[in-house]
Amino acid sequence: MCRAVRTKGCYICVIHMKGHKEPLYRKYNKVARGFHHNAPGGEYRYERNSKAMNNFEATHKSIHRTRAGYDYTPLFRFLLSKVGQNWDDVFSEAVSRLDKQEPVFWLVDLNLENNDDGVVRIGEHSYYSKLTVKDGLLTRADEAAEAPAKSCTCCTHTFNGKPY
Repeated sequence: MCRAVRTKGCYICVIHMKGHKEPLYRKYNKVARGFHHNAPGGEYRYERNSKAMNNFEATHKSIHRTRAGYDYTPLFRFLLSKVGQNWDDVFSEAVSRLDKQEPVFWLVDLNLENNDDGVVRIGEHSYYSKLTVKDGLLTRADEAAEAPAKSCTCCTHTFNGKPY
């Protein structure tokens, strides 16, 4: 629902916020100068018709590219804020605000094993507490989970969205 409003000679699009919630992901500007995503594909043109590729057993390559440019940090913060609440309600709200439901299960493990640690790595230096469902409630897999040791001093490491 959008309506245009004229103010001081300009038209502004006004969105009615009643019942509207922000999506739980962000899209990066994938066409801007300086945006470099880590999706492979630039070097494929050099190896496409090579002898090594022709001798490769899997002759049919996928034509679909990976979905670069999506940030699910708002989803992870949303899930961490809903710890202790009913899983069905949390899941239905999260899926209604996402483009796909797969990222929910990056953090939530429905089949938790006892030997799993309570930390999930998302990206290169971002760590989050692993979540699970017990008795229909969203809970942390390990309440005593701590941030892992830093692998280098030059990068910013985060645990549950906070630098450490």
